[in-house]
Parts: sequence; C-alpha cells; structure tokens
Amino acid sequence: MIVRDEATLLPRCLESLDGLYDQLCVIDTGSADGTVEYLRGRGADVRVDTGCNGEDGAIKDFAMARNAALAMARCDWVLQIDADEVLESGADTIRERIVSARGCIGVTLRSEGSEWVSGRLFRRLDAIAYRSPIHEYLHHDGGFTIARDIVVVNLPDKRGKESADERNTRILLDELARDPANGRLWHFLGNEHRRARRDDEASRCYRRAVELGNFPIGLYHSAYYLGCCRLICGDPDGAMDAARKAIAIDPRYAEAHCLLADACHLAGDLRSALHAYQAAALCASPPEGAVMAVQAWAYGEYPRRQIAAIERRLERSDA
Repeated sequence: MIVRDEATLLPRCLESLDGLYDQLCVIDTGSADGTVEYLRGRGADVRVDTGCNGEDGAIKDFAMARNAALAMARCDWVLQIDADEVLESGADTIRERIVSARGCIGVTLRSEGSEWVSGRLFRRLDAIAYRSPIHEYLHHDGGFTIARDIVVVNLPDKRGKESADERNTRILLDELARDPANGRLWHFLGNEHRRARRDDEASRCYRRAVELGNFPIGLYHSAYYLGCCRLICGDPDGAMDAARKAIAIDPRYAEAHCLLADACHLAGDLRSALHAYQAAALCASPPEGAVMAVQAWAYGEYPRRQIAAIERRLERSDA
C-alpha cells in the first residue's frame, strides 16, 4: 500500500483482507491524521517517505512510492491495494491460485459503474518495477493471467483532500510537458476531462491519443471515448467517424457499435442504426482478454431494446 491521511478508510480495507496476508508493507507519503500510528498498531511495516512528493508537498510520482513499498516486501506473492478499496470477493481462492502460478495475475477492478482488469497480484521475484508517475503499472516477467473472480472495489472518499481529478490532471499535465508524444498520458488525461464533463477538452486528448497510436492497449477506448464526447457535444458526424475507427480497431466490443447506432439514430438514419445495434447484440460479452474498462449495459438489454423499437418504427413507416 501507499497511503496518506487514510485513517478513516483503512479499517474498512483491512477488514476485507483479514487473515489473507502475512506482511503488510506501507509507504506513507506524509500523513497528519494518525494513519501511521493506526497501521503500526495493526502490525504493519510502515515507512514514511516523502521523496515522491513535489516542492508543494503534493504527490507527483506514484510509481516511485509503489517501488519503495515493493522493496519492503519479503513474501513470495504481493497484492497491491489502496486504502479506499476493499477486496469484495476471491479471498478464499487467492492462495489456491498462486500455488503454481508465475508472473502477474489480473484481478477485476470495479469503480463507479466501470469494470476492468488490473495486475494487482504478482510473484515478487517476477516484478521488475512500477512505471509511470500516474496511473502506474507493473513491469514484470513470467506472463499474465486473468482471475475475474478476484474482485477489488474502489470506494473513494476525498473529503478534505485534493480530488482525484485535480491530482491526476495536475500530474498528467506535468508529464505531458516533458513527454508530449505519449499517447498513454493523453488517453488518461482525456479520461479525467470526460469524467469532469469537460467534453471538448476530452475530445482533444483522445484525438491526440488516436493520432499518436502508441498506446495500443488503449487505442480502441481512445477512439470510443472520442466518439462519446463528440456525441455529447452535438457532433453526430464526429461521433460516427470515431465509432467506426474504434470498430475497425476491435469489432468484438459492443460499445462502439452502440455508439455508432446512437449517432445514426440521432441523425435520423434508422436503417444504419438498426444494423449497428444488431452488430452490438452479436457481441454477447466483452473480448476474453479485455483489460480496459467495459460498459456492461452495452452487452445487455440496451441494443435489443433499441432494435425492437426501430423495427416497430420501420414497420409503421413501410405500412
């Protein structure tokens, strides 16, 4: 763990991990609310390290803090979790899964209606280092497998703190000033603007990520979210163009088919909308190895309901 002023959230997190871990390694980046004392009272190995903070005292490099925590670990396997997260399910299967596993295991992450896979469970000897100051990720050897039944849920509470949007946007802009050709950074900056409903700014970021094309794991989602933002901004043609780009990148996801259908529907092209909703309905579930966030509604009743409604309208118009 890396923490800062999380005394109110830690009991909930640690309760979800009760009996699971042999060592709790924590880097504290400058708490003033009793977090360190609470954790030491729970038997945690805690080190205060503010080297990952900027001159203003705010964190500027999450990977640096993660690597410091990883250096404290002595057990064979590591689970990375944040204080505002809980292990919702899978505690009873983690030990079974790691008996013969190597490398990194991707677990299910859920937050505010979205779901994705994150490499949070890994063999320590296969871990090389965390990379990227923001939205950090583990570089590792030994392969990658997915265990969707291990579920970590994010339950954020930023009262009295810098908001996640403010913090992430601040770090991303600093990094882009140094590395403006990094599509990964542009994608995640787009995510921050989109969640804050700054859709024109989000469009600019996603478009840049698509143009650069050097964040392949997120390229589909950059194109898809670009289309979503253009539709919200009242630009159905732009939404259609972006949706078609996303479909060309990976047609197995239902979201871009639904987006294309929604844009065609809004433009009054019912037959094109019908065909796109039908394509979405054929995507029964997200791709097997999907790791980026997926929207469950796109694989459910939504496209089928839209198909039925359009078919009724077309029948009436033909009659």
